[in-house]
Amino acid sequence: MINSVRDGFETTALTLFSAVLFVGFFHLNDLIFSIFEYSDGISWVFLPAGFRVILVLIMGLPGALGLMLGSWFIDRELFTQNAAALAFLNGIVGGLTPWLVLKLLIHRQWLDPKLQSLNALLLLKMTLIFAATTALMHQLVWLVLDRPHLNIWVDIWPMFMGDALGTLLMLYGFKFMLDRMSTRPSLRSH
Repeated sequence: MINSVRDGFETTALTLFSAVLFVGFFHLNDLIFSIFEYSDGISWVFLPAGFRVILVLIMGLPGALGLMLGSWFIDRELFTQNAAALAFLNGIVGGLTPWLVLKLLIHRQWLDPKLQSLNALLLLKMTLIFAATTALMHQLVWLVLDRPHLNIWVDIWPMFMGDALGTLLMLYGFKFMLDRMSTRPSLRSH
């Protein structure tokens, strides 16, 4: 009983942490890269896409649920307009698509469930698969819901590029930070 309560609390905390990270980097991306916005909801550089990969790889389903909650928070004003279905499905696509892609890659044995075989080339391939799938799913949702001014054959490319570039920037940024942390001299070595 105590373990299930602890597991529930841990899952909730991871989900909320993921949501806060996603929302925070969404606003940071808007602050830094707003000049690269292609159209409403599509940017040529989208840092939060990096968290889609990172959070799903590290946290699994709680990370995906956090992405979904974060997307709903970002799109909260759409819930009050007549675009509630768009906001709802945007959250589902943004959060669950990366998790489903991860599950498919593991099921097809293209990826080790414990991520032990993860290397730079595989991470690049995953980034491109995640970016392509998420961009395609968003565009399909927008097409089905008849989003105004949508041109799926044109709009999918900036979204794909933005997700891929944002993910690569985040991954290399984390690698840079981890490399710097591991090369700092230890206080115990003196």
